[in-house]
Amino acid sequence: MEIRLMDFLLGFVSGAGLGVIGAIATGRIRRWLGRSEAGLLAAENRELKRRLAAKDRHIAKMLAETARLAEKLGETALHLKEDARLVETDTKVTVIREESK
Repeated sequence: MEIRLMDFLLGFVSGAGLGVIGAIATGRIRRWLGRSEAGLLAAENRELKRRLAAKDRHIAKMLAETARLAEKLGETALHLKEDARLVETDTKVTVIREESK
């Protein structure tokens, strides 16, 4: 019974120790690679791609808004033209009636 507990404790402690050492080593290697020129360029490339995607989303949103406004303006202009035609027609009728008197 004591041997099994001893084996478990030795395995647990050695596994935890190796895990901590592995995490520290991984962090140091990643930091070292991140400071290299290739790592810096890769980070800059990721940042530029992210900013470009954000700009593309913004441009697409602005184009959609412009199309919506143009459609709305076209409908308004159509209504204004119809109203202007009605006013012109009423004016002509009034002028004709005055001339005939």
